[in-house]
Amino acid sequence: MKYNYDNNTDDDIENNTYNLEKDFDYKGIISPLLAKADQSKENIVLLTTGAFNPIHRMHLEILNIAYKYLLSLKQYNILCAFISPSADCYVKYKRPPLIPFDLRCQMIETSIDEFYEENKNKEKEMLKIFLNKWEGSHSYFIDFPDVTKEIQKRLYNIGNIKLLYVCGIDHYIKCFYSFQKNVIAIDRKPFQKDFDRYKSNPRKLIFIIRDENSEPYSSTSIRESYQKKDLNTIRKSSFPKTAEMIIQFYDQINS
Repeated sequence: MKYNYDNNTDDDIENNTYNLEKDFDYKGIISPLLAKADQSKENIVLLTTGAFNPIHRMHLEILNIAYKYLLSLKQYNILCAFISPSADCYVKYKRPPLIPFDLRCQMIETSIDEFYEENKNKEKEMLKIFLNKWEGSHSYFIDFPDVTKEIQKRLYNIGNIKLLYVCGIDHYIKCFYSFQKNVIAIDRKPFQKDFDRYKSNPRKLIFIIRDENSEPYSSTSIRESYQKKDLNTIRKSSFPKTAEMIIQFYDQINS
């Protein structure tokens, strides 16, 4: 297993398996969902990773878009989805200012709760979304292909379950050679001009889809909006309670 890291020790590497099981109860979460699944269909779990510095509506919506698309194919059981935030050591250099890991996790969990509350009367069946802290709990950066491999191992230990990585098409294009199978790439506003160059391959569980109803929300625009004192954009981009958590954090570090 290869990691992109700076300060990890041999003990850190040896404890990866322990930490993975300690920080997330895969069997307890997945087994009941698997028991209720249609035995004639292929079992899928969705995963999205990132800094979530801060989280916004589209981070959850792309999972929901992927979920609805796969449901429409009527071939898959979509058991649940995981959100995996990056470690502080990566975020503080790549996405400053850093919202500390524990607070980013609180914001993610709050957003998941608000997402359910907002959609509970609109959807017949909701995608189950869980925060997965394993990746970000390390003192070093673990890149998304390695996160995917580690989680996939745990799912195979439970049953015949495939993990599909969900991302924006910009990430898919940037890391094209890392995505040879098991990925859902979603084109959202502002749309890619060369979208038609990228093709789905269902045999490899590669799905390239465009969502016409998405909004161009981003963590970068939230950070920039705060600097401009444009709090309305933050509140539009995020769920209500989460937005207030974001604003309060930036107020504190700027006071």
